[in-house]
Amino acid sequence: MTIDQNDASLPDPQNESNDSHGSNDSNGDEIQPINESEDSSEFAAMLEAENQVAPEDGKVGDKVTGTIIQIGDHDAFVDCGLRNELSMAVAELKDENGELQLQVGDKVTGHIAKGTDGLILTVALNLRNAGSEALQAAYDSGTPVEGKVGETNKGGFAVDLGGTRAFCPFSQIDVRRADDPSVFVGRTMQFKILELSEDGRNVVVSRRALMQADRESQAAETRDKISLGDALEGLVTRLVPFGAFVDIGGIEGLVHISQISHQRVGDPSEVLQEGQTVPVKVLEIQNLGQGRSERISLSIKALASDPWPETASSMEPGTDTTGKITRLVDFGVFVELRPGVEGLIHISELANRRIIHPREVVNEGEEISVRVLDVDLSRRRISLSRRQTGDYEGE
Repeated sequence: MTIDQNDASLPDPQNESNDSHGSNDSNGDEIQPINESEDSSEFAAMLEAENQVAPEDGKVGDKVTGTIIQIGDHDAFVDCGLRNELSMAVAELKDENGELQLQVGDKVTGHIAKGTDGLILTVALNLRNAGSEALQAAYDSGTPVEGKVGETNKGGFAVDLGGTRAFCPFSQIDVRRADDPSVFVGRTMQFKILELSEDGRNVVVSRRALMQADRESQAAETRDKISLGDALEGLVTRLVPFGAFVDIGGIEGLVHISQISHQRVGDPSEVLQEGQTVPVKVLEIQNLGQGRSERISLSIKALASDPWPETASSMEPGTDTTGKITRLVDFGVFVELRPGVEGLIHISELANRRIIHPREVVNEGEEISVRVLDVDLSRRRISLSRRQTGDYEGE
């Protein structure tokens, strides 16, 4: 068919182009222009929504941390950011006395395990009603298991894992040496399975492995936030002649013997015990996180009230008092007048005769009468005399 270009029934391309902008439709309504930017943003939002992946369920053995959202009579529910909340036995939130240690809103860390109705969260698997498959699953995933420490034998402990007998070497019961193994006997604790034979007859467990993992995680947090001058609470882990090592959250610092007390300390064991909780102040940090070169200096004394100013101010020159000799030096002796407050008797004030060394007339630890000669508050010095006291008989 031949098209006649002069046919008026055909649309004029020029007019069609012009009518496509702001013209009216056949009903007289104005045609709105297309907003390309709005369509583009809506399309991007739709794509983003489609590409979002729903949270996974997690897998058995995963270690997760979540928030407790509900606590019932027997089960609690924990939101770990997964597709579904995980149930957890309320008994695992209680202490040995049956008291709840955590509340709704608190964080709890555990391992995902297989329950009767799906996945659950547990601090440690109770294998009493589980069977060999659960034992194998705990070994494969590294999930802690609950066991009761029984009698000791050569090299370690017998541990009852809900009917399965396991062995825990002495070196694996704690992160520190167990000087008295009997303190662990009869206690129900958490263990990691280190070895498991195919027939399940040879099971080796470790409590230390779990504790070490927790310590490393705790240590990382401590190193991130520790600063000079921090006041912390720590646990005395070791006493040595020159001071005490204190755990401040997965890492240890040293309290030098001079920083234990305002009172002179001859041996740390005189005032501290291993396992004791003490307040400490961070004095120095060196090579943080660099293994054996890491050094953290702490002070107990810095957080304790200083008795010196008040006690020294109450001592009037010319008055007599008593004290205990703490040190003999070539030029005299130091005398403790009150806890944390010492004065010095110069060698010339020890006797009426000339002596070469204080040991000629006094002994360390001896209680003696002294006279206060001078108190210098700014220099923290108290001068004393033995020979000027009223009851001195003379030598």
